Amino acid sequence: MDRTAEFYIRRATEKDTPEIQIIMHAAFSGYLEDIGNTYKLHALTENLDDITTDIRNNAVFVAVTPDGSTIGSIRVKKLTDDLAYIYRFGVHPSMKNAGVGSRLLAAAIDYCVGCGFKAVALHTNTKFFTLVRYYYGKRFFVHSTTTDKGYIRALFVKELSNDRSYDISPAFNE
Repeated sequence: MDRTAEFYIRRATEKDTPEIQIIMHAAFSGYLEDIGNTYKLHALTENLDDITTDIRNNAVFVAVTPDGSTIGSIRVKKLTDDLAYIYRFGVHPSMKNAGVGSRLLAAAIDYCVGCGFKAVALHTNTKFFTLVRYYYGKRFFVHSTTTDKGYIRALFVKELSNDRSYDISPAFNE
């Protein structure tokens, strides 16, 4: 893929399902290589129906080149009226460090602000240092860690308003 190609962000449709699956497999396979282990990640086992269900029930955004190639995807779901959760955030490995992830994350955060959420949460592996630094740079903070998936995961939170009366606990089970 051309790393200099322009791209745009839009809401996913069911027609995007196969390409989202390809992106998730490429991104999360690369994620496993980067952290140097063989954890079982649900992102690598989801099927087309799982993705279609997410598109129907949650906010799914894709990064697309002018020729129609999908180069990244991010999903957001409502956990409570005050809290959203970001998951299955991935960019095609050939497009790493080209701004795709930052624009996808910005679209997801803009969506959350527009919906009136007070905070948004996500998990990532604490040993994936580049991602940990990336989320800190995007004004997320570590709320807590867990080993429930077989590795140390950090629950990152970004507050979207000055009202800190949100309950983070629904994100614990994600």
